[in-house]
Amino acid sequence: MNKLNRKKIGVTVLVTSYSQREITIATANYYSEICNDVILIDEQQPYLSESDINYLGDKGVRYIPYEANEKTKNPILEKRLIGATKAKNNYLAHSNHDERYTYHGLLASVNELENDKNLTFCAGQVVAVRRNSSGIYFTRQYKNLCGYKNINEVEERLYYHAETYAPLAHYSVWRKRAFMNVIDKTMTIHGLIPSDTIMEEVIFELAADLAGNSKATSELYWIRNRVNESANGSFEKGEHIFKTIESKLQILFSDLENIKLDTIMNSFRSNFPFIKPSNMNKKIIMIKRIMRMWIKKKNINDIDALLNDNKIKYEKNDLSNVLESMSL
Repeated sequence: MNKLNRKKIGVTVLVTSYSQREITIATANYYSEICNDVILIDEQQPYLSESDINYLGDKGVRYIPYEANEKTKNPILEKRLIGATKAKNNYLAHSNHDERYTYHGLLASVNELENDKNLTFCAGQVVAVRRNSSGIYFTRQYKNLCGYKNINEVEERLYYHAETYAPLAHYSVWRKRAFMNVIDKTMTIHGLIPSDTIMEEVIFELAADLAGNSKATSELYWIRNRVNESANGSFEKGEHIFKTIESKLQILFSDLENIKLDTIMNSFRSNFPFIKPSNMNKKIIMIKRIMRMWIKKKNINDIDALLNDNKIKYEKNDLSNVLESMSL
């Protein structure tokens, strides 16, 4: 039984890593206190010793060592797929190695899936924790998830997600079989057109929309860790990135007759303006930078105030447990 004396949630959490093992293990241990199945897929070498693996096992964490080879096209997704095949539950979620989902956020998403058999994946509301010279503070993340409900015909789901964009599919609670199918489809497309851009995530996101309906609850679900310094992906910019993504989406939508790909790409250009900023966007960015130099935005170090102001549901002990586990 976890320290909050609550029944563990029947969801499998996949924790994948390639570095920062101490942080990764702390994350896996956190989930083992609130979920009944946790799988750690570890790419970092040397792998854990047998005694360390047994120690994790005693806590309810299953350990899978992973090594990419010359045939591996997408180790990030492959690790998730390997973990998903070992999941004991019908519901699962993937977590970054240094971030947290709350107990009540996970539980609310599982309940939504239990109560609505037409729902494929579900997440909740997101807050980021950050640090500057003055200390820890918090910001609202992915405001588009407020009231997010993508339940419609497949074409409309795609348009809605592209316009109201947030990467919720990557971090949702999923029905296991649907998750595995979407991972497999996404890996196939990335294999046909290999690339490494800041927009790669949208292929999985829209493949998820093909799989079914989704929504975000009003519960605090995800604490993003913007304090930890970990490796970042590509920050390359330019029109060729949109062209690459469009080519991949053409493959993804090959079975759809009436899809308006231009509509989706126009939405992505609006939601990813920094990839190829127009002259107007460049001016807006410059003005914002100048304003930030003169007008210092007040940081919010009271997370309760931030959550209440944004009408995000949460439970105080649950939140305290999450933040304490992150050792900020």
